[in-house]
Amino acid sequence: MISKRVREMIEEGLSYPLAESSEEKEFTKLCSNENPFGPPSKVINAIKEEAERIGEYPESSSIEVKEAISDYIGVNPLQICVGNGSDEIMDLACKATMNPGDQVLIPIPTFSQYELSCRSNAMVPKFVELDNYRWEAESLLEGLKDSKAAFIGRPNNPTGNSINNEGTKELLSTGKIIIVDEAYVEFSEKTSLVDWIEDYENLIVLRTFSKAFALAGIRIGYGVANREISEALERVRPPFSVNRLAQKAAIAALKTRDFLDRTRDTIFKEKEYLQKKLEKLGFEILPSDANFIMANPTPLGMDAFDICNYLSKQGILIRNLSGFRGAGSNWIRISVGRPEQNKRLIKAIEKIKEG
Repeated sequence: MISKRVREMIEEGLSYPLAESSEEKEFTKLCSNENPFGPPSKVINAIKEEAERIGEYPESSSIEVKEAISDYIGVNPLQICVGNGSDEIMDLACKATMNPGDQVLIPIPTFSQYELSCRSNAMVPKFVELDNYRWEAESLLEGLKDSKAAFIGRPNNPTGNSINNEGTKELLSTGKIIIVDEAYVEFSEKTSLVDWIEDYENLIVLRTFSKAFALAGIRIGYGVANREISEALERVRPPFSVNRLAQKAAIAALKTRDFLDRTRDTIFKEKEYLQKKLEKLGFEILPSDANFIMANPTPLGMDAFDICNYLSKQGILIRNLSGFRGAGSNWIRISVGRPEQNKRLIKAIEKIKEG
């Protein structure tokens, strides 16, 4: 039993449900929604050049990164807060806009970091299950009545879908703080909501370099909001939280739009390939607007644990969603990989059908 010196939420063991693997390098990794092509050489070179200066503290406000992001998304640099991954911005948003005891709406299943950010800052999460994994504004509006804020994934992880613009406007019209996580927006057909910042003072948009820009291992993300909120985020952000290498990597990444375009095109094609193959093999598939697919293998006579265990033995890692609140025990999430990785996955599953 943990000492009374440790907070209750820690004793409960709340944490992000990581994929299980002790030697990931030996596996085809389709479990973490990363960019399977890795960062371009320009980004690697920028990191190497900056490595000589790691004995010096980084620029605390990440001003050069903000200016580069400003050019990319078209907002004032003063409306941007850069953090150690968008996870840090989630935490800062809780600190800057809410008080201990405030209730926060979290539609589920979704990214568990929303809950962790709330609980670690003494907020109370209020969970609303998506209707058959579909977004309906009506149930969310009802849940918002006695909540201070809401976290919304757009596209949502792990379902891959999004609430529509009309529904989003209804949520924003309540005046409650709406934190929209756009970690996967570069892989989406939908446009970002950063242009809505001027019209909705209660909107915070989260973005990351971990997914499309292939910088998951270096930890850098950002939040976009009106000046009042962005300045509040900066006031509660620890100094030097974004290291030198991350800052230089992000700036270099934003100069490689051709890489981003090629990545998007390939992911779109490979996602279509996977969806068609999985459906043909009998999987139930949810429509996805991201670089991953939520699928149900029960028509094959397997639950999530069974198929994840089988594929792991074949050297392929996918995500068992039973650890996601509200996802149930029958769903998995498959990240779209490189063409050869996707073909390897399909061949492994075809062997199940062959008996």
